[in-house]
Amino acid sequence: MSVSRTISRLDLNLLTTALLIAAIGCLLVYSATYFGPEAPLFRKQVLWTLIGIGLMVVFIAIDYHLLMEVAPFLYGVGIVLLAYLLASDRLTRNVKSWIHVGGFQFQPSEFMKIFTALLIAKYFDSNDRAYLDVRSFAVVMGMIGFPVVLIALQPAFGSAASFFPLFGVAMFFGGIKPKLWLIATLCLLVAAPISWHFLKPFQKQRIANYLDPTHDPLGSGYQVLQAKIATGSGGITGKGFLHGTQVNLEYLPARHTDFIFSVLGEEWGFAGVSVVLTLYLFLIIESMSVAKASRDRGGTFLVLSLICFFIFHIVINVSMQIGLLPVTGIPLPLISYGGSATMMFFMAIGLILNVGFRRFVNV
Repeated sequence: MSVSRTISRLDLNLLTTALLIAAIGCLLVYSATYFGPEAPLFRKQVLWTLIGIGLMVVFIAIDYHLLMEVAPFLYGVGIVLLAYLLASDRLTRNVKSWIHVGGFQFQPSEFMKIFTALLIAKYFDSNDRAYLDVRSFAVVMGMIGFPVVLIALQPAFGSAASFFPLFGVAMFFGGIKPKLWLIATLCLLVAAPISWHFLKPFQKQRIANYLDPTHDPLGSGYQVLQAKIATGSGGITGKGFLHGTQVNLEYLPARHTDFIFSVLGEEWGFAGVSVVLTLYLFLIIESMSVAKASRDRGGTFLVLSLICFFIFHIVINVSMQIGLLPVTGIPLPLISYGGSATMMFFMAIGLILNVGFRRFVNV
């Protein structure tokens, strides 16, 4: 097939939107780190973005059916890496989430999201039954639950929670019967209070800050309060690029990573926030059209699960910046600084484009 014909069959609207969001992300990382000691991180983020685009191209080029076939191997590699982290003694920011290789580090849990989605997509693709029975339901829940437990033991509950969209999509897609929905709901209700006893002190403090960040405004509640100030002070049009006071004076912690949305709100204002959220909405709508047009169950499930990953990250990240949810390490897709997350989201975009591209018979 000619290059021009190949390009014409790609969803260029989706591709352009993803690249535009990533470009905005690089600009925000530049602004967030310009006046601080983290200035070199902008160049790293550009590098991660370019590597992510390269991975996106790879995940477009390889038939997603082949990727589903090798999913058990990829899943196994991911499990081994997660187990290795638990066995290691190296802590980074109080958790065992990163593997260090030379001067670089990567987070296996991010890539595990893609591997798990591919594995479950393969399972649905080979299972023609309209409804999952109890055994099939248990198998799917085990596929998701295994990495979730390993990640929670790091302990990285934010990363573990980001697998929950897979639970929801699998139950919806598998046509789960009402009694299984009830069982799953009861399990969550029982697990919630029990999990409190396994939280680290800093994680319990985050929940306390969510309930009342003003009880310690210069200590544990400082981050949330500064994020609210930054986000709300931008007004309609913002203070201007590189002119955010909370950012430039370094009042806002984690401004280039989990709290980069506050940089957007302060410097670009309500108008900039609206543009970015509209781009996300368009990305999701375009991806939904791909899921609808998919030729098989595996492709449909894969795209739906990836869409829900995006939605989950966007909703959680934005909500924690304005105090609607507790602070957790959930990055803003294609915008927050971070190599593993950036590459994972570009891989997800590549898979969505892959499914859309192969809806045509002769490819």
